[in-house]
Amino acid sequence: MYLNILKKDLKRKKTMNVIVLLFVILSAMFAASSVNNIIAVSTGIDYYFEKAGMSDYFVVTLDSANSDMEQRLLNEPYVTDVRREPALFADRTNFKRNGEYLADTTNTIFIMSVDKTKLNYFDSANENITAVERGKAYISGNVPKMSGIGVGDKFTVKFGNAELELEYAGFAKDAFLGAEFAANTRFILNSQDYAVLNSDEYAELSAGSTYYIDTDDVPALEASLADANGILLSIDVGQMRLAYVMSMIVAALLLIVSVCLILAAFVVLKFTIGFTLEEEFREIGVMKAIGIKNSRIRGLYLVKYLGISIVGALIGFICSLPFGDMLLASVSETMVLGTENSALTALLCCIAVVGIIMLFCWGSTRRIKKMSPIDAVRSGQTGERFRKKSIMHLGKNRLGAVPFLALNDIISSPKQYGIITVVFAILLMLVMILANTANTLNSEKLLFLFGTTKSDVYITMTGDVMEAMGDPANGNERLRHSFDELEKTLAENGMPGKIHVERMYTIPVSFGCEKTNMVFQICPQTHASDYVYEEGTAPMYDNEIALTYPVAERLGARIGDTVTLTVNGENRKCIITALFQSFGQLGKTGRLHESFDVNGLQPSSAYSFQIDFDDHPGKDEIDRRVELLKDIYDTKNVFNAAEFVKDCTGTSDTIAAVKNMILIVTLLIVILIAVLMERSFISREKAEIALMKAIGFKNSSVIAHHTLRFAAVAVLSSLLAGALCLPLTKLTIDPIMGIMGAVNGVGYEVRAAEIFVLYPLITIAVTVLAAAATALYTNTIKSSDTADIE
Repeated sequence: MYLNILKKDLKRKKTMNVIVLLFVILSAMFAASSVNNIIAVSTGIDYYFEKAGMSDYFVVTLDSANSDMEQRLLNEPYVTDVRREPALFADRTNFKRNGEYLADTTNTIFIMSVDKTKLNYFDSANENITAVERGKAYISGNVPKMSGIGVGDKFTVKFGNAELELEYAGFAKDAFLGAEFAANTRFILNSQDYAVLNSDEYAELSAGSTYYIDTDDVPALEASLADANGILLSIDVGQMRLAYVMSMIVAALLLIVSVCLILAAFVVLKFTIGFTLEEEFREIGVMKAIGIKNSRIRGLYLVKYLGISIVGALIGFICSLPFGDMLLASVSETMVLGTENSALTALLCCIAVVGIIMLFCWGSTRRIKKMSPIDAVRSGQTGERFRKKSIMHLGKNRLGAVPFLALNDIISSPKQYGIITVVFAILLMLVMILANTANTLNSEKLLFLFGTTKSDVYITMTGDVMEAMGDPANGNERLRHSFDELEKTLAENGMPGKIHVERMYTIPVSFGCEKTNMVFQICPQTHASDYVYEEGTAPMYDNEIALTYPVAERLGARIGDTVTLTVNGENRKCIITALFQSFGQLGKTGRLHESFDVNGLQPSSAYSFQIDFDDHPGKDEIDRRVELLKDIYDTKNVFNAAEFVKDCTGTSDTIAAVKNMILIVTLLIVILIAVLMERSFISREKAEIALMKAIGFKNSSVIAHHTLRFAAVAVLSSLLAGALCLPLTKLTIDPIMGIMGAVNGVGYEVRAAEIFVLYPLITIAVTVLAAAATALYTNTIKSSDTADIE
């Protein structure tokens, strides 16, 4: 009996059943894929780190500044093991293909010998790279993607007077520096090829080491390294996990989408079941009259949704496997995941979706309990109403008959249309939140989080910075020489300006019993008061400093406390006058006053060179000069302020891609809901539509009446989404910004034309088109159908 009922109902309501099936498929597919991905990424990071042989702590040094680091570490009682991995530090200028730079990467490149590796590196097939043929090289990081190089392609490496032609052997997965936020590249060479490059005298200034340290006391290790020279990077494994935060964010966003899809499926089911019960009041009344129990009657209706749910979940399960692999593609390209897509997890998620849907359907059929045999006689009506149907009156209406009817329908059924409005608003808000995030990561608003002032142009000159880093005695003088050369080039090309750069120095800091090594920023050409602080006042004297919140918390210090900085063996007392936020070093940095004496200190890094033109050009002229400087220096690494932020964050394109995918899914859901609801309205209002035609309404007026209802819902949902998008952006994205270092949140870039005009108009247009196309079905209803209650 149940199968016969299911068969007849599926034939009779094809459109509604197909749309419900699509929602179940989408819900199951996204739920299975997103849960699978979160499990794969969250457990995969630990799996990847263990397989790669990651240690508890990592230190990167220049050998010219600190050649006894390994022995020093081995002498510490809390250090159980030390592995040293030698490398040569290079930049983009050392690599060329067909006469051009291999890639315009702005980060330091590590050149290594395969027989000296202390970490496990993996190829694209997740096999450990233990050998490299002579004349070939594996490459990690962003260079392969940026350059478009393919396996077998050749390029040259020039290191001083030593030059090699190498062939690209494939991509290397690097657990330490391969994360999206790290983005440093390694070239893994044959030992003989590495020896050729290392034999040149230029290598003495560029040689460095990475130390993988196993310890049972990380704070003590940090304190012991506080007075070490030549440290370019020191970080524990917990901080390294944060570098993979983007992979977790994308997986979490997809889980949110799947939850929204399931909620939308619930709304669709609720209305579908409600319409079905309203249509079949006669059958229900008769069944009750002959003594069939409520549970049996509810079971008759649940059998259809059980069948649809099972079919939809199976299709969703099958689709989730390739879909999940596609979503994980960008992650699995750079990581070795223990399980990229578990069929068992996907199947359990799909079963859960079926279970949740059936529980919801059981609850939605509880109206059957209130229905009685008399409903069959009274055409499903009790004949009683104790309130006004609407607050609107036709006699006072100035809208016209069709708009009045549309608006009156919405006001008369606030719950029904309100739920649709909320669903549309939630979906639209997802798109708006992601758009705000992507736009913010690609705007000037985040400049302050990199500890830089706003300049006209930013140009990355990694080679000049590395030369300064490799010459501790004359590093600052080398930077000044680079400034002079750049200013001379600017003047020769008719765009004179001043140059400055944010320099970073690793300085030991102690407060009470706490001691650590941290990076301080300083720029002698600017004033400390030019930067943004959250609390306190900018440093005014050379014995005043500012710290980020994580550093102050690590030291247990506050504004007004005095800390000790150890510079060139001399202890200097400095007062903390301000706290600020920063993305630098994942939020663990500080700022020195511009008059602080750093002579003799070796810069550990520097940002892009900043150019402030003397003639204060406008935006169009700045953009023209950016392109001119790209040609002069043969590099793409010349930016305006917004492009500089985008280059530093490196994640806006990923967020934008997710936003576009969610926008497509949102529009698909909007279309499905609009079609289903309109088709249901037509079925329920058949007699009313026939009556409208009988009293003179044209087909076009009936279609307009039905379309305007959905247009109003789309407008209301757009207004609601627009009003809530900014506070919800802060609520959802501020914690992510906090992980990256902006612990107090940021001001978001809200592009009004995109957020409040483009996306709402797209949603409204799609809703109107879907509703209007479905409303064309009213043309099949005739005025003579007024007596037809079926």
